[in-house]
Amino acid sequence: MRQAFVLRRALLGGLAGLAAALAATPAQAAVFVARRVIGRVETLSQQSPAAAGASFDSATVMLEAPAAHVYAKAVESLRRAGAEGIRITNEDAGLLQVQFTNGRQVAGIKVTALGEKLSQLLVTSAHTGDQPNAAALVADSVLRVCRDLNVECLRAPK
Repeated sequence: MRQAFVLRRALLGGLAGLAAALAATPAQAAVFVARRVIGRVETLSQQSPAAAGASFDSATVMLEAPAAHVYAKAVESLRRAGAEGIRITNEDAGLLQVQFTNGRQVAGIKVTALGEKLSQLLVTSAHTGDQPNAAALVADSVLRVCRDLNVECLRAPK
């Protein structure tokens, strides 16, 4: 009888330990994945073959920083770029988005809170096929915000 009790207790303890390990695994996996993608700048572009056709360039990065702080640094960076011809055309701190132009192309930045200290920064530019590709400009905007936040960001391999 005592052996059955000990065996049952060991079995239940083992099952509880296994359940705890399985419950921790998704959280550990999420942390592992987040560590691998934080700071990696991903880009996406499409150029229209037609001169007047629509084209776009986008860049995004996950940052280990609060969304409001990322947004403030992005706006600050755009204001400093005014000497280079960048002008803010619309700013919405509540939605954490800002739109801007260089006089020929339009672009926007959107910051999304993914957690208390985890954010996604997205920069997108729209232009016609006969305007220069803005992929480098868009990716450089993301990298500038990373530098302003003192976080390391690298372009993802193509």
